[in-house]
This record gives sequence, structure tokens and C-alpha cells, in this order.
Amino acid sequence: MSEIQQTRSYSFHGLDLRIACSAAIADSLDSRFRLLPSGEKHQQIISFNFRSVPDGSQHCVEKPQGEGRSFYELPSGEGVYFKGGDQLYLSFGDGVRVLSRPDLGCASFSIVESEPANLFMASHLMLTILLVEMLKRRGCYSMHAAGFSKDGKVILIPGTSGAGKSTLAITLLRGGFGYLSDDMVFLRRSSDGLRVLGFPEDVDVSDQTIRFFSELDFLRGVPKPFAWAKSQVRADEVYGIEVIREARPGAIVIPKISAKEKSEIRPIDADEALLEMVSNVLLTEGRSCQSHLDILTELVRQTPCYRLETGRDFDRIPVILGELLSGSREEVHA
Repeated sequence: MSEIQQTRSYSFHGLDLRIACSAAIADSLDSRFRLLPSGEKHQQIISFNFRSVPDGSQHCVEKPQGEGRSFYELPSGEGVYFKGGDQLYLSFGDGVRVLSRPDLGCASFSIVESEPANLFMASHLMLTILLVEMLKRRGCYSMHAAGFSKDGKVILIPGTSGAGKSTLAITLLRGGFGYLSDDMVFLRRSSDGLRVLGFPEDVDVSDQTIRFFSELDFLRGVPKPFAWAKSQVRADEVYGIEVIREARPGAIVIPKISAKEKSEIRPIDADEALLEMVSNVLLTEGRSCQSHLDILTELVRQTPCYRLETGRDFDRIPVILGELLSGSREEVHA
């Protein structure tokens, strides 16, 4: 399939994410990464090359030979790590094949673009998996959590689907918190300790969250992306938020939906908090995986951790969490 290749470049904390792709992929990435700076020049380049093929019988990427280890369960596909060549192989049905060398910071995609599902999976989930692995080899470690900031400190909100994270995200945006990320942040060590790096994308919200907040009524009936259970909110347009590039860890708050009207928060120990996070460490190359686990352990050891049972007091929640960051909340009762 003939195509005109375009080049996109997005800046991420000193790295240049450089992507060669078709116009369709470029449009998807421009929408996804619109809150990242572009055009900045950096010495370190991470590259992704997307090639279009007419059908699944003509892929230009092949699965490596030899024994590999499954490290991620993709819908209708697989994620396999090959230790011998330090390679990652991903597939989605007959529509996408990906081969990556995370240590070299490069990946090649082969994609049947005629199917919208392939476009979405390649430019979102599969690209994210590869980016997480590449950054992990460069001392920058992912954390599946939302991040919201006040006065240079960040509230980190880990949580699996259904824990109420999207509702909590909108609550904090309405409360004037700065925005680092809706779903994933990165951790990096610096001369003054751990830093949380923002990875800002549009905020994913459930239908339930939309019903809670009248300003999101415009999303009712808007088609969702393929296989995506949530709608997307441009938080900068709806709430006029400030995008925060990085901040110091201030508190870790693990949410749980409560049937009560009033939210309740209580301290938890570091081990309980760590259990919520370790499942997101992709089990690939041994040394970088251990480093990933080490930095998560360091984070929970030095950062106050809490369990928040969220009620319907949406105006009160930002006050509670703001007090955690300011140190003015002297007692926390279950």
C-alpha cells in the first residue's frame, strides 16, 4: 500500500518522541499528545515507525524465532518478551504487528489501517506499552495513577477500573488542582529526591461520572473510541486547568467507591499501598524491572499513603486532599 509518510515529534521530559507514520496515525497521535510540547530538540530520541499494509497476510513485521515469555495480555493478541535479543513483540488480531528493541529506543509497526480498531489500538495501548518499556530503560518509571498538584506537590491516585478514579479526577479538576495526568505518571530520581513527571492526555470519564457533573452533559450520546468504555474530556477546554510538567510526591490516595454520602479517609501503611501498584510492573528485562519495583517501594516508604472511600460530597473532597498536601489535616479518622 503506497502512502505518504509524515513525521511527528513530541517532547517528553528531555526525550524526543519521533514518529514516522501515515496521515491517519498522525491525526490520532496529534489528538492524543496535544498537551505535550512539540518542536523541542533533544539529544535522546525514541523512534516509532508505522508502515501500512493492505491486509493481514502482508505484514512487514514478524514474530521473532525462539522461546519468548508472555508479559502482557492484549485483547485478541499477545505481548511477548524475547530475552535473547531483548525484544518485545505485540500483536492485535490480524491487524497490527509490532517489534521493538527497548534498549535502542526503537519500534516498528505493521498495520492494516483500513480498520479503525487497528488505528486506535496501535496509537494508544500498544504504543503506550512500548513507551513504558523504553522509558524504564532510561531511568523513568511508569506508575498507573492519576496526578493532581497544588503548591509543587502532587496527589497520586492509583486505582483499577471501577474504583472511582475518573470521578475523583473531575472532582479535583473542578477544585482547581493542577493537572499532571489522568491515568499514568512517571517517576524519576533527581538531585533533590523523587520527582513525578506528568503525562497529560484527555481525561477518560465513565457514563456514571458524566451523570454526576452537569458540565459534562455534552458528552451524552457522543460515540466512544473503539472498545473504549469511557468518553474523553478536554480538561483544558472544560475547566481551564493548568498543565503541570513535574512535582514532588505529596500523598498517595487509593480510592474506593462508597455508598455513603460523606467521603472518609484513613491512613494505610506502605506495604498495603505498594500492593496496589506492583501488578503494573511489566515483567520483561530483569534489571530494569527490579529498578522499577525499587522506585515504587521508595515512593511509598517516603510518601504518606491513604485509603479514600468516596461519597457524593464532591465539593468537600478537594478540600480534604488539599489539606493532605498542605499538612493542615492533623487527624484523619476512618
